[in-house]
Amino acid sequence: MAGEGCCDGIGPADPQQQRRPRRVLLMLMRSLAFGVFLPLAALAQNCAPAGALAPGGTVTSALDGNSCRLPDGTPYATYSLVLPARGQVAIDMPGGSGLSLRLRDARGSLLASASAITRNVERGSYQVMVVANSAGQTGSFSLRTAFTAEPGTMCRDFPTIGLNQTAAGVLGATGCLAPDGTPFNAYTLRTFGYGTLSVTVSTSDFTPFVTLRGDDGYAFASGASPLSSPVQGDSVFTILVAGDQSGAYQVTTAFTPADDETCRAQMSFSGPARHSGTINTQSCTETLNDQGDVSYFDYYDLNVSQAGTVTLTATSAAFDPVMRVLDASGAPVARDLLGGGKGQSLARLEMQPGTYTVVLASAQTSGGPYTLEYAFRPGPPDACPVQPLSPGAAAGGTLSAASCRTSFGSADLYSLTLPAAGTLDVDMTSADFDTVLALRDENDNLLTFNDNRALGLTDSHLTADLPAGSYRVVAAAASGSGAYSLTANLSAHDPAPCGPVQQVPPNTGYIQLLGAGPCRDGAGQPVDGYEFSLSADGTAALVMTSGQVDGFLTLTDPAGTFLRSDRDTYGPGDPLIVQFLPAGIYRLAASGAQNSSSGLYRVDVVFQPGPRPPGCAPSGTLIPGNAIHGTIAITGCQYPDDTFADLYSFAVSDTSIVDIELDAESFDANLVLLDAKGNLVGEDDGSGGSTARLVQWLDPGTYYVVAKPLADYASLGAYTLTWNTTQ
Repeated sequence: MAGEGCCDGIGPADPQQQRRPRRVLLMLMRSLAFGVFLPLAALAQNCAPAGALAPGGTVTSALDGNSCRLPDGTPYATYSLVLPARGQVAIDMPGGSGLSLRLRDARGSLLASASAITRNVERGSYQVMVVANSAGQTGSFSLRTAFTAEPGTMCRDFPTIGLNQTAAGVLGATGCLAPDGTPFNAYTLRTFGYGTLSVTVSTSDFTPFVTLRGDDGYAFASGASPLSSPVQGDSVFTILVAGDQSGAYQVTTAFTPADDETCRAQMSFSGPARHSGTINTQSCTETLNDQGDVSYFDYYDLNVSQAGTVTLTATSAAFDPVMRVLDASGAPVARDLLGGGKGQSLARLEMQPGTYTVVLASAQTSGGPYTLEYAFRPGPPDACPVQPLSPGAAAGGTLSAASCRTSFGSADLYSLTLPAAGTLDVDMTSADFDTVLALRDENDNLLTFNDNRALGLTDSHLTADLPAGSYRVVAAAASGSGAYSLTANLSAHDPAPCGPVQQVPPNTGYIQLLGAGPCRDGAGQPVDGYEFSLSADGTAALVMTSGQVDGFLTLTDPAGTFLRSDRDTYGPGDPLIVQFLPAGIYRLAASGAQNSSSGLYRVDVVFQPGPRPPGCAPSGTLIPGNAIHGTIAITGCQYPDDTFADLYSFAVSDTSIVDIELDAESFDANLVLLDAKGNLVGEDDGSGGSTARLVQWLDPGTYYVVAKPLADYASLGAYTLTWNTTQ
């Protein structure tokens, strides 16, 4: 394998990690209030998930005539699964049902398929699909999950919960532990306006304790259930459910807007209706970024009483309406920008009975008048038409309000058969809208996609080295509508052998140009192979960093047995795998997360021999007047910001001032103070210097001090932690 050279030490290839700026409208499309990623539905008409799966939970349902359909008519149901820590997930259908399971990542790529699945996974969002084995098969099923968390990561990335929702959970099933060792589950909640939030936990298994935590990590309300507290609008909160032992529970949220709050539901749709409104300075607001860009929006409640097709059309001559449809938990299930033509956005999707929220936003401060129309057709979903596409032929069409709605936007679907192995090139051009291309296998699993909006480009290009077989092409409009052209070409050739993998000794790095070699992965995309050998048991940190490539790392043994994979744990587009490994030989596959990825990147293999580390348990006790000498290493706790950290406990018997100092020799010091339940009490980053210090009044209790770098996985080294006393 040809490389750019091998280099000692560790560190990102591009320390500044420059990312291209986004337009305000694109920021609005991807804003936190409406979710960064949509659950990827199948190629049939966009279909909302049937619900959420809780780790350790069970749902019972059925596939029937009203179920979602794959393009060939096969019924399926999709459930969202959010895991707040890395570990092993197990999914099965107890009792057997004659149906199949698929586990997909948040983008829709297949991770595993079987009647029962066990898989090592990173924290994050997943899709669990129950799929019939033929178009005519239906039947009941019971879907069960179990999760075993690894102890080395503090929990984050919690599932969403709505302002007015009841959700079931199993305390202890996520593996999340407070610093004092008590189990907790958590949920992320986004408010629209100012008001009062009430949280009630119902259980017969434990005594529940509820905490409301702001996005800054500080707790502003806590106590026994039920808990009620004022909350600000345009804010993200974390709801923590804790207890003295594990057990099943239900958590219910209820939100009451303040009397003078103007951010309220415009109306509640329970049947076909039309409403005229105006977005103005009295509408709801959302802050899009650190620069203070603001979006104004109105929202509507939507109550769907039976399964069927929902069509929502927003029309305005004053602004470009951005439409989102959220499920009961606040997670996005559909979005559109001008998919109906100039001044008109449209969402069409299959929905199961339940409550939803329709959000209509404007990127222009002035906003203006609009109309929102809701239409509903009960019964089974319509299948999207699939057109033939032949290699060497051109196709084209017009995307409009009548087009099929997919998770990529309005789209036309094409079937493509490759008569021989080779390189497939697909191009989509349009003078009317921003294009998105996606390629799926014959079972409707995402292989790769191309979205060039971040580059300021409107055209899309897919290239993949594939075996002969059947595939599906999605020709979509990320926003807008209009005419497009599509071409597909095949350069037939035998698959090229990968050749030898690059050896990377532990505690070194290697810089490479992705795509310089001939090796391709299962999606036909460039992949580089690396191998490292461990002479002893120990902990390895495997990192891929780049300012040019959105990376993806996969760890296997030499036989190709999957161990771990990651996309962006270290940061957007930069994967990080931390794993305790027995002595032996291992392989890494480095690839891009999007089609046609190319550019320089760096892979580092950091290794520390020794027994399995204790994870995020306290490393010791801090005593007044004493100094602790430690070392930040990859065996430490992975803090939520993905730095490595050491935790120490200490007790305060009387209300008093504590003075704690962290002196680092080789990294920017960051000192964090937590209470026994993990709520932030204080923090100091030493203004980016090597010394951080906290002087703070504390009430009696047990606290936990976190010694860590300010940023960067590569910030490792010795430190001294001291509890100063007044002489």
